[in-house]
Amino acid sequence: MKRIIKMMILSMLFATPCLSQWTSGRPDGHAPLGVMGDHTHEGGEFMLSYRFVSMQMDGSRDGTDAITASEVVSPSGGNFMISPEKMPMQMHMFGVMFAPSSRITLMAMVPFVSMEMEHLTRAGGSFTTKSSGIGDVSLTALVLLSENGSSRVHLNAGIGLPTGSIEEKDVTPASAPNKALLPYPMQPGSGTLDLRPGLTYLGQNGAWSWGAQATAKIRLGENDSNYRLGNQFTGTFWGARRLSQAFGLSVRLAGSRTGNIEGANPAFAGMVQNRMVPTVFADLRGGTRLDAGLGMNYYLSNGALHGFRLAVEAILPIYQNLDGPQLETDLQIVVGTQYAF
Repeated sequence: MKRIIKMMILSMLFATPCLSQWTSGRPDGHAPLGVMGDHTHEGGEFMLSYRFVSMQMDGSRDGTDAITASEVVSPSGGNFMISPEKMPMQMHMFGVMFAPSSRITLMAMVPFVSMEMEHLTRAGGSFTTKSSGIGDVSLTALVLLSENGSSRVHLNAGIGLPTGSIEEKDVTPASAPNKALLPYPMQPGSGTLDLRPGLTYLGQNGAWSWGAQATAKIRLGENDSNYRLGNQFTGTFWGARRLSQAFGLSVRLAGSRTGNIEGANPAFAGMVQNRMVPTVFADLRGGTRLDAGLGMNYYLSNGALHGFRLAVEAILPIYQNLDGPQLETDLQIVVGTQYAF
């Protein structure tokens, strides 16, 4: 993964410029909707955005092998008392961008997350836990480094603020009628200040657009519960085709590596000792994945709503190698609007 990201950075820095001028004012002028911080604005421009993300997780994986919930709780298998079965997640992402100059664009993203997790017990019972709340807010400066014809490169200099909760609780069979602290993946926040650096390359020629982006989440220090989530490194490539003045299609490939949690929440010590459920194990949260995305953009280039954009992207896994047993991701759908003025 690190080698792929290095190759991406080199390709961004030494990409051959085209003769035409790059512009965001076309249906393929933005990256696929699942890519954040993909473009800068001219001085004085604003952009408001909204994204709805639906993620479906169904079934677990240990390494590259699929594993059922029954195998996770089997004494001859994972030997856990409880196994997660499914985890649907929805996120509403609100964003605003403002360019004080043509070289710098400021961006803020505010997520609201809701999750539920279905479980199977060794005795054959089932139960569901839920959590929701504001996630970690991100603040980013997009700094234009190079602009030459139809190619450009900008720096993503971002931070993640610990605005999301790490203390969400719900009732479980073992805690009823009281609420118990939910495991790591059911918490909306990280509890730590994060660095979010990145580098983005964009290109256009005729009816085609393309780009690449390398980003990272670097966790700083431990949170109040004595742990920090694993660092994450992501690289993505995409290509898009303008079909008309209003419509464009895109394809994308994205790879990521997420590290395991460092430290551990002491509240989970007894559950870990008794092998209660995989989601409380700090060393079962990392993994490597490769995804493919197919997207569509609809853009209004004139009229009263000039600058309005409607987009959708479907993202499917190609490869998952997880430190498991851990729930695998089956499908992500991103739908959203953007309006620049």
